[in-house]
Amino acid sequence: MVARGILLTVCATFLCAAGEPPQVPEALQPYIEDGRFEPGDYHWIKGRFDDATAAEKAAHEAINAWRLACYEQGRETLRAELAQRGYPDVELNISRGAEICEDAGFEPQVSDLSSFAAFSEELRQALPIVESYLFAVGLAERINRPHTGDLGRQLERRMLGEQMLRMAYSWGQGNAADAPPLSPAGRAIAQARIGRAMVRHDRENTAWLKQILEKRGWPRLSEVGEEAAGNAWLLAQHADMDPAFQLDALRAMEPLVAQGEVSKQNYAYLYDRVMLKLAGKQRYGTQATCVGGHFVPQTLESEADLDRLRSDVGLTPIAEYMELMEKNYGTCQEPPKPS
Repeated sequence: MVARGILLTVCATFLCAAGEPPQVPEALQPYIEDGRFEPGDYHWIKGRFDDATAAEKAAHEAINAWRLACYEQGRETLRAELAQRGYPDVELNISRGAEICEDAGFEPQVSDLSSFAAFSEELRQALPIVESYLFAVGLAERINRPHTGDLGRQLERRMLGEQMLRMAYSWGQGNAADAPPLSPAGRAIAQARIGRAMVRHDRENTAWLKQILEKRGWPRLSEVGEEAAGNAWLLAQHADMDPAFQLDALRAMEPLVAQGEVSKQNYAYLYDRVMLKLAGKQRYGTQATCVGGHFVPQTLESEADLDRLRSDVGLTPIAEYMELMEKNYGTCQEPPKPS
């Protein structure tokens, strides 16, 4: 959590008003089109590079401070929403804020920061490839747009774009191993551009699914079929920026599991995703981390009962699940330790 004194200082700088995002720094103003942030030529990140001027470095520090204030404002709103749902003391590590703040959070994580001019050349080469892919995602969604109000077809269309983006995010590796080749800097640019598009999709899908839940309840297997019901679950699973809504979805699914109207496995995955955030523990071991180059389950409610609990919802033993993760994703890398 951000120290309150630091937050007050940042908010004083950027004029944080209750319920309104902090004022956008001057360096980002040229990149806002119709109220949305577009990263453009990334000149706003030049302050990260060794050849930046003092003024450019100061401008980038101001952007970081603005994002800090914006994210903390978003977390405060989320804390209030979770408190209303019975979870008043949740520690949140989520970069949630106004749409502009989230979109501006996707800076290409290039390792060579010696020259912004060299980075700009990498951008010139990579951007046509990446933007062509993003255009193809939008085109596929328009072609697949349902002409009826059928919920199953709508869920199918919602899944198409978000899955295309998620598969391409690992550009050059894994599911996207056969993507057009890019340099390491080009891959970082691709991930920043695709990541921003992915967050936008998740934000729009979450808002849409909220309306479905409010108007007609959670989609039942008997109403929409197994595939569409699985799509609804996956949209909720990917609504990580809104754990309050994920909790609402979990609670809506729970009574339907016993009725055979919701997949037990889907419920188990969402339960673990939500409870790790809200209570710090998972029940079914579906969420893993990396230790010593191997996948292991994150903190569990009961390690002794894990395989029995997994069997109750139709999941394989935990050892088999961890082996499958290593087969699909290869050797994992441990998350960086806090300094």
